[in-house]
Amino acid sequence: MLNRRNFLGSATTLPFAAASSPAAEAAMNRSYDVKAEINPELKAHGAIFERKIHRIGDNVYSAVGWSGCNTIAVVGSDGIIIVDTGTDLQSAQEVATELRKMTDKPARAIIYTCFHLDHIGGVKGFASDADVKQGRVAIIAHETFLANVIRQGRTIAPALGARTAYNFGNFLEGADIEGMNNGTGPLPRRNVKASFIAPTMTFAKTLDITIAGIAMHLVHVPSEAADEIAVFLPESRTLLSSEVIPAQHFPALHPLRGEAYRDPVAWYRSIDLLRGFKAAAMVPSHGLPVIGEDKVEEVLRNYRDAIQFVHDQTVRHMNKALVPDELAETIRLPPHLADYKPWLQEFFGSVSQSVRAIYQGYLGWFEGDPIALAPLPRVERARREIDAMGGRERVLAVAQTAFDDADLQWSAELATRLIRADRSDTAARQLKAAAFRRLGYAQINATWRNWYLSAARELEGFDFVAYARNNVAAFVSPDLIMALPAKAFLETLTTRLKAEDTLEVTMTVGFSFPDVGEAYYFRLRRGVAEVDENLAGATDLTLTLDKAVLDRIQLGQLTMRNAIESGLVKASQGAAPDAFRFFGYFEAPLATPIQLVTR
Repeated sequence: MLNRRNFLGSATTLPFAAASSPAAEAAMNRSYDVKAEINPELKAHGAIFERKIHRIGDNVYSAVGWSGCNTIAVVGSDGIIIVDTGTDLQSAQEVATELRKMTDKPARAIIYTCFHLDHIGGVKGFASDADVKQGRVAIIAHETFLANVIRQGRTIAPALGARTAYNFGNFLEGADIEGMNNGTGPLPRRNVKASFIAPTMTFAKTLDITIAGIAMHLVHVPSEAADEIAVFLPESRTLLSSEVIPAQHFPALHPLRGEAYRDPVAWYRSIDLLRGFKAAAMVPSHGLPVIGEDKVEEVLRNYRDAIQFVHDQTVRHMNKALVPDELAETIRLPPHLADYKPWLQEFFGSVSQSVRAIYQGYLGWFEGDPIALAPLPRVERARREIDAMGGRERVLAVAQTAFDDADLQWSAELATRLIRADRSDTAARQLKAAAFRRLGYAQINATWRNWYLSAARELEGFDFVAYARNNVAAFVSPDLIMALPAKAFLETLTTRLKAEDTLEVTMTVGFSFPDVGEAYYFRLRRGVAEVDENLAGATDLTLTLDKAVLDRIQLGQLTMRNAIESGLVKASQGAAPDAFRFFGYFEAPLATPIQLVTR
């Protein structure tokens, strides 16, 4: 039996398939002793994330090791410019304390080099809302920054939250994390608070600006993030390269946690743009500074060559009709790049996951064999495969033999068929978990390790319900909720529509937010919801509420029903029952627990 907590917090048990024979009984009772280990190269890689303030030249400081992303401070005549803020408020406050040992000048500007949470979540450790509103601190980002934040923190937050927890091993513990790093930074802190302040200044391609006497050239360099920007300081020839160059590892051309397609051609062209600065020093947002013009050029050149090589050779073999599995087996970095240690080691990104993303980016999911157009349902297919292989006990026995022979991938694949046929098959879950642990402990790639070990925990019965809710909250901090326009909530609401319940429904609802001067139409039209900013004409229902009330609802401090019943949401051109009916057409966030492996 696996013990789990239900939504109310009381313990429940999940029944597993009963043993049907002495052999099955023995399989049920088998234990797997897998010792926790770390690949020695991956463990050694963690040394670059030691907490330390690195001084570059006369006035640039890089705080490494406090968070997943470095915080860089550029000291000017009457203040400092902060480039990236770290993941959370606690880390940022600790870095701010360390920086005050170097200078007591106040922050004059904060630059977000991209929308990723580890670059923006610590902002209030360096500036307050009042500082920004009163013009004492400018917040600078790319013009697409806020749209990317909304997509990350609202539109796909449930799925991305669960996948990010796997990716960074957020719920691993004990021996599984002792001495570990995440390839691109130190392990994430637990139970921390993120903050957010929206940009006050954005740009498209380049921005030349002087703040606190520091001349800066900001340039859009799409790479790890579509809105990535780098900062060049011409006076000292110092390049703040953001994530264009990662923390001494092969770049994550595709992150396993999921994100929009990262175009490798745009990435290596961005590196070429940075090469043109002939920088004397390079300070990345992850990992250690690079000092010396020749060394900076060497690092930049090798990275752009590695990315172009993987892209071009993938496309070359795609044009020979190779599909993702074949591409992953075929494409390898040439020796002079593969041996460029530690810079191009696969501690975080990997070549094999990159070629799969490139294929999908160009051709999509369909590999060309019509067998994939209408496959059997996965549960039905698993059951038929098990029958064809001689039944459950035979498949389990072969899988266990494969495990004993260290044929771990085959063992896990066989166990997967058993689990898909019966999610409560204890023996198969234990076997697959053990195979994943052995595979994970051997990995040089930190994210692969995290995925294997996190999947093992799910198979062993880890309760994801409460954890998933908390992890999504990391993407949706109170500051972010309050900073986003009401339209962001309505647009997210469209993706929670229970279309099957509204195929015969047409309804127009007006939303008015008088405290922020926003108003919208929301139209339900037979399984589709549309948001329109032009609020005019007749409605079936009009709801008037302050954005501050909507914020409380989104933060879980107030239910929509209570807000309507108490008059905080006023219904006109319709009545409260119409409002209840309307909101009943939408699923609550995380209404269904997300399980990635036991499904």
